[in-house]
Amino acid sequence: MKSTYTVKSVNWRSPDADAARDIRMQVFVAEQQVPAELELDATDDAAYHVIAVNAEGTPCGTGRLFPDATHSDCAHIGRMAVTITARGTGCGAAILYALIQEARSRGFAKVVLSAQTHAKAFYTRHGFSPYGAEYLVVGIPHQTMELDLTRVSSEA
Repeated sequence: MKSTYTVKSVNWRSPDADAARDIRMQVFVAEQQVPAELELDATDDAAYHVIAVNAEGTPCGTGRLFPDATHSDCAHIGRMAVTITARGTGCGAAILYALIQEARSRGFAKVVLSAQTHAKAFYTRHGFSPYGAEYLVVGIPHQTMELDLTRVSSEA
């Protein structure tokens, strides 16, 4: 099934990333009450960022990818955020697919992420497996999940 969303990379230091920052502030800070000073972090400068836009060109989601500091074959996906109106419409899947493809193109063997527990089913549908115990991040339950890129098709 073809996505109705276009996902493009954005340079974090350019005005193109303003929409990504706005979406993260809307979702994490306004909706989920994450302190604003914790939402944007030093990883943003080094990460690969994407933004999804709908058929009308309206930004509706974002995410980032960055290498693991201790395992050279592993990448992290993080700060996945989708606006309320785009949730459940394929926007998140389009972002996740783009980030997985970028990880694969960079030669990573594995992708990990820290999923909010309410989103575990979403990531499981896309091939991720939970591991370890659940934990809290700013009061929100999370679960570490991983995807072994050597065991899944690039079409997944």
